[in-house]
Amino acid sequence: MPLKYRSSLLALAALAAIVLPAAGSAAPASTSFAIVGYEYAFTSTVGSFAGRGAGDAGDTAAWNATVAHDPLGSSPTYVNGGRFQMATVSPTGHVDSVAGTFAYQGGMITTLDTGADCTNQSFMVTGTLEDVATTTSAGGSGQFAATLTHYRTRLFGHCVIYKARVAGTVDFTY
Repeated sequence: MPLKYRSSLLALAALAAIVLPAAGSAAPASTSFAIVGYEYAFTSTVGSFAGRGAGDAGDTAAWNATVAHDPLGSSPTYVNGGRFQMATVSPTGHVDSVAGTFAYQGGMITTLDTGADCTNQSFMVTGTLEDVATTTSAGGSGQFAATLTHYRTRLFGHCVIYKARVAGTVDFTY
């Protein structure tokens, strides 16, 4: 496993240890999670996000994603790779992890609102997850779909993004 993924997993594990209660290990009870989070790092072709999730079977989660993509505004704007990681806790207290990679050109970033006159911009981000694994399974798949909102304001005559939020779902087949 490349060092950058190991460090991401370590950061996610540390976050999970703080946010989620400790318990034994078992497969996640949920296969679909509502997620919300914020962008914490970006370049013109990579965005990194982290947040919390709630599963359809009552699991709670902390998640992290790095999404590689064509430059925003490209037509089309493909998702070109990246990584999704999640730590989960079931309603009975069982802890697990879920990790997968974004498939090359297995998703799109579609502009929903261009943010005319420095208003907020919004984008639909979709991606297919491959090689999804938990602590007890491997070879799964998934689908990521979230709305990314860039919150913008004018500052000294320039339009600046001061916050970026994502909200959506991630579904898994373990």
